[in-house]
Amino acid sequence: MSDRVNDYKAYYTQSQILANSGNYQEALATLDRALSIKSDNHQAWIYRGGLFTHLDRYEEALASFEQALTLQPHDQTAALFRGVALHHLGRYKQAYASYNQALGTKRPSRWQKLLQIFKKWVYADFVGA
Repeated sequence: MSDRVNDYKAYYTQSQILANSGNYQEALATLDRALSIKSDNHQAWIYRGGLFTHLDRYEEALASFEQALTLQPHDQTAALFRGVALHHLGRYKQAYASYNQALGTKRPSRWQKLLQIFKKWVYADFVGA
């Protein structure tokens, strides 16, 4: 295995350790080092968006989820969390479109139920706001 691949894995793992201990800013900086080595891993971009979400930096989270979807257009997780970022930004119509993309038409029934519950919760939050 090349040194660059090993460096990528080491930074990615260190980022997860930092995030698990609540050090989201440090985790983000470490993950960015990993992405500077290998930027084509859509899961890393989803993870990056999650870190930004924990930091309440929703525009940057959205950009990360969009990058993940550029790399893997049908990724349900990226579409779901893009919807969450859009919701936090007050872009509700786009959020629902993203949730619907995550739901798709050929998903297991448990996934559909989970997304329907989540959409109802988000809608209730919006209406109650």
